[in-house]
Amino acid sequence: LSTHKNKFTQAFSTAAPREEVAYVTCTYRGTCIDQPDFLATIDLNPKSPCYGQVIHRLSMPNLKDELHSLGWSAGCACVGNVTPKRNKLILPGLISSRIYVVDVGSQCRAPRLCKVRPR
Repeated sequence: LSTHKNKFTQAFSTAAPREEVAYVTCTYRGTCIDQPDFLATIDLNPKSPCYGQVIHRLSMPNLKDELHSLGWSAGCACVGNVTPKRNKLILPGLISSRIYVVDVGSQCRAPRLCKVRPR
């Protein structure tokens, strides 16, 4: 089973296109900075002059959320959807219990907030 799983993972990862950006949650918890957390977009294209740099910051509308590990809303459970797309990021706030939905499908290099589920 382990060998089969490794072969599947390797085949899937080599077949997938290289990621162009990375999304990193950034929080100010434990600092003296009183600003909202933000989602940083990092340029992963080695040919770009901005390679490895933050190219966009999406600030959340509230203070003291403590954004945590993000997840994808890929629509995998939709009937007949055989090609799920990673268009939305789900960002939970550990302290606030808010859930943010971020649209990364329209402009992956400059995502935008599309929904907030209040606590």
